[in-house]
Amino acid sequence: MRFCDVFNQYLNMLKISYPAFAQYTGMSVSSVRRYKIGESEPAADSEQLRKIAGGIYRLAQEQQMPLKENEILAELQNTLKNHLSIDYSAYTANLNMLLRQMEIRVTVLAKALSFDPSYISKILSGQRKPAHIDEFTKSVGAFVSRNCADETHIRHLAALVGCDEADLDNPRERCSAIVSWLGTNTEKDSSPISGFLDKMDAFRLDDFIQAIHFDDIRLPTVPFQLPGTKNYYGIHEMMESELDFMKATVVSKSMKDCILYSDMPMEEMAKDPDFPKKWMFGRAMMLKKGLHLHIIHDVNRPFHEMMLGLESYIPMYMTGQISPYYLPVSQGGVFTHLLNVSGAAALEGNAITGHQASGKYTLYKSKDDVQHFRTRAIHLLKKAEPLMDIYRSDRKEEFHAQIEQLRAEGDRYVVNCSLPLFTISPELLEQILSRVALKDSEKEQIRRYCAGYLSMAEKLLTGSRVTLVLPKLSEEQFKKTPLNLALSELFIETDVPYLYEEYRAHLEQTCDFARACPNLNLEFDVKPPFRNISYTVVANRHVVVSKNKYPAIHFVIHHRKMVQAFQNFIPPVDDL
Repeated sequence: MRFCDVFNQYLNMLKISYPAFAQYTGMSVSSVRRYKIGESEPAADSEQLRKIAGGIYRLAQEQQMPLKENEILAELQNTLKNHLSIDYSAYTANLNMLLRQMEIRVTVLAKALSFDPSYISKILSGQRKPAHIDEFTKSVGAFVSRNCADETHIRHLAALVGCDEADLDNPRERCSAIVSWLGTNTEKDSSPISGFLDKMDAFRLDDFIQAIHFDDIRLPTVPFQLPGTKNYYGIHEMMESELDFMKATVVSKSMKDCILYSDMPMEEMAKDPDFPKKWMFGRAMMLKKGLHLHIIHDVNRPFHEMMLGLESYIPMYMTGQISPYYLPVSQGGVFTHLLNVSGAAALEGNAITGHQASGKYTLYKSKDDVQHFRTRAIHLLKKAEPLMDIYRSDRKEEFHAQIEQLRAEGDRYVVNCSLPLFTISPELLEQILSRVALKDSEKEQIRRYCAGYLSMAEKLLTGSRVTLVLPKLSEEQFKKTPLNLALSELFIETDVPYLYEEYRAHLEQTCDFARACPNLNLEFDVKPPFRNISYTVVANRHVVVSKNKYPAIHFVIHHRKMVQAFQNFIPPVDDL
């Protein structure tokens, strides 16, 4: 018998509900409920199990039932022998992350385990629980350990389960590590997207410019003297080479775009406390000069690491002078590489994987060498795919064309930091516009936008389903963090705030609109995590992240791992 079966027998015998039992033992109601329905099991040697056994014993004593505490504990422990201690919500979160990190498709796993893909999908979403979770988990572990055995996969797996790569040398060790990790009651942070959005939400370009004294940066005018070719050996000189490349680029007269690629590990360079500051300042000088940077990111590493790297680029992304890319095929293997090219210099280097300190970088400044490496960099860029498209006000028309194309792609999940303008009545809109300090041309632009947005939304909702998550604030919450009209698509940086009565009126108009539209599903977040960020998952293929101001900017994300992470990053909601 399973733990939940024996536990329920005791509850029935004692004629006590699980909430009353939780209160009696001082346990949380949610924990006792999960034990009752079989979603979770306490560890055989845990304090939780002793609380349960002790509670059953004391209740039995009160009802004069001849039960012994040690026998109750032994019976409960017997159901847990050779079983994983499962908190099912943590289990499904970790299982989803495992498949994402190892890039395993549901259909492939289902075929290997002889299950229907829809059944695996329901397990991953938490809608179903495997009948024999121990056997299922071991089967997953065995499949992953056999099919993810190259160096890159092992590195990703070690980072995920929290062990050394040397501990995963053979399939048996990998399988054991996976089973143990999946069976823990601790959920790995499954939302690296959260840090990315948090930083974007709080980011103010003016504050960043002031913090790094960007406006005070004076580009050097004295020619930077380096030989036509210079070699660099070892970590210290490699760091020097990257700074020399940026100096040579900044002092030159060339305004050609730069192409930058590296899959070199940064851990050793990051140990020098001064290098990251100098490196960031060098990038800032390149942007100050007005150069456009095409950066090919190394995404073939653990997803958390990739997102942390992207977080560090957010200040530069916000300038609109960065185009990020990635290579769809993993370049991991024996060698690691670097190739940076501007109009004035080229920096090329390589090392044996795991032995960066014995690598070599070479800086080239001669016209022929720079052209040679620029041609190579252009070829490399053609093999890359956009990681995301970034739109500021200078690319407004391109952004609107992109959005129009995405609107034809199907169902979507939308998390808004404000209310949708397609549901606001013309009368309420005029009431708001009448008291704000905007140019007449901007007010007319907003009116046209709202009318066109309504027409677009009605057309979209005839053939696509839309789930819309909205902030539902009390008056006290609203006073602390008042909402503004959602004008990011217009790139209007001026706040157009609601009064609380106007917000409530617009919220009710939105609810009325949804009641009349079966394809629009409203959900409400009473504690919205972001004030300036909204995002839309489009047909499970793209994500549009929009920031209202500081500055108004939009990221259209294409990378599959990032899209999947957004699909799994769903804030807590309260149904209407």
